Amino acid sequence: MDESIKVPQPEPIKGGMPEPTEINYFLSDPHIHFLLAHYVNDDYQLVKDKLIELGDRANNEIDPLSREADRHPPTLTMYDKRGQRINDVNYHSSYSRLEEIGYEEFGLVAMSHRSGVMGAETAFNKVMKYTFWYVFAQAEFGLCCPMSMTDSAAKILEDYGSVKLKKEYLPQLISTKSDRMTAAQFMTEKQGGSDVGANSVRAEANGDSWLITGDKWFCSNVSADVALVLARPTGAKEGTKGLAMFLVPRIFPSGERNHYTINKLKDKLGTKGMASGEVTFERATGYLVGELDHGFKQMMSMVNASRLSNSVRSTGLIRRSYLEALYTTRGRIAFKKPLAKLPLMQKQLFEMMLTSEVATSMSLYTAHTFDLTETKKDEKAKTMLRLLTPLLKGVICKQARVIAGESMEMRGGNGYIEEWANAKLVRDAHLGSIWEGTTNIVALDVLRAITKNKANTVLIQTMKTILNEVTFVDFTPLRKKLLTNMHLLEEDLNLIGQVSPTEVEMEAISIMHRIYYLLANCLLLKEAEIETKETSSYRKYFNACYYYHLHIENSKSRCFHQSVWQWGEDVINWVTIPKSAISHFNEQLSK
Repeated sequence: MDESIKVPQPEPIKGGMPEPTEINYFLSDPHIHFLLAHYVNDDYQLVKDKLIELGDRANNEIDPLSREADRHPPTLTMYDKRGQRINDVNYHSSYSRLEEIGYEEFGLVAMSHRSGVMGAETAFNKVMKYTFWYVFAQAEFGLCCPMSMTDSAAKILEDYGSVKLKKEYLPQLISTKSDRMTAAQFMTEKQGGSDVGANSVRAEANGDSWLITGDKWFCSNVSADVALVLARPTGAKEGTKGLAMFLVPRIFPSGERNHYTINKLKDKLGTKGMASGEVTFERATGYLVGELDHGFKQMMSMVNASRLSNSVRSTGLIRRSYLEALYTTRGRIAFKKPLAKLPLMQKQLFEMMLTSEVATSMSLYTAHTFDLTETKKDEKAKTMLRLLTPLLKGVICKQARVIAGESMEMRGGNGYIEEWANAKLVRDAHLGSIWEGTTNIVALDVLRAITKNKANTVLIQTMKTILNEVTFVDFTPLRKKLLTNMHLLEEDLNLIGQVSPTEVEMEAISIMHRIYYLLANCLLLKEAEIETKETSSYRKYFNACYYYHLHIENSKSRCFHQSVWQWGEDVINWVTIPKSAISHFNEQLSK
């Protein structure tokens, strides 16, 4: 952990209805400091001050703006006073200010594409990039969708766009000035949904461009300056292999509007500040991106990056929900004690905190793996990333729903009132499991990574490597337990091809969770060794043991919780667990 940063500790707030209004979302998070010191070190020092600034502004500026934008959703002006169709989406000033902060002041889109963002001499690596997104998302979730799609669209153009398209659109997609453009991906159709191969929007060649015709049903960031659209060229085959990708501008450089209409804006459960709508293309002009028969494959490269972004955002929601619960329970008195002093509440708080830290570890580990695919062209990392992106999307985004709901309940009736943060957190969290593939879809994608990409082999090798790096003798019992479970998982994953597809598919979500919990536990143990060597603290070892019994050896978990809970309050308060505790942990693990 960065010794130059003093981590403020939450203090009870008098008055009975506390909330974390004076907290810095970055400074108050010791675990993110630990991870950054482990993954980026020197680069972290260069941007530390900007992270501190964002942590402060996220609470004191971005969060109030986010709540205001949520209360004032965008509106659609379909016609001007002369009866001409204009399709203008009108945003509240609070949302426009959020865009300025995200796109321009912190360069959250541009930072991984070019140098110069916040004075950096090079583009940000993925670990640093997603750390900024993680802090930002604790205050504003909805805007992260347009920013993520703009980020991904820039990458698509960098990889597949023609020289002309790159010259015309790429500079503005990664601009941090007022001339910036935003992007969207219009993929979903009424009959398609997750079955993208059933899409029917058509594309007709027209010289150097194409004419796009048909309906798109769910278009987030519907007012985007450019949209990447999947359409089926005339005569193309059925299914996803017949889909091509087109860049469709909303307004041409001449000022003329393209030929498509926004039929309505969606009345959504959450992310209300950001506009989603329904669109009809009426021979709209589009420009081919990449190869004609590779549109879906190209789009999926964008979707996979978006899945990691989505997981990071949901990780931010988990952390924010935990903070709301922690402040509430520490400041509210019941039965002559703060709620946080009550045993059952302590257990709930600890498990929320543990879920948050594990999600953060898994997200930055995946970001680090992403970096390896780009900086070292590591093929094993590429295969691992293919598995990790749907894995995190399926588990973390669903966990955000649960944690946000628990946090609401811990605030009681106030948590159900829109004036407090919880209702918005719950509403926004539910979208994470829908964007970029529902839980079922990504669980099946985890299976495809195993069967088609042989990701199970790389996964087992990776876990072995992590555990082989754990050499501290006090950690041997848990290490042996994890190795045993790793071998059992390896045997089961190798059987997938020998079991009926129906049986395998029915267990897809269970397999996904099993992989997540075991890999996460390996990372927790590795983190524990780093912490113990650096600080002599056993806090992370406690976390690793608890996580093992909670998620892997669940039949013993209740007894285990009761036998070690005397240290639970110390863990919540970031107090070092005494070394004498280790003998007790080892005794429990050996049984």
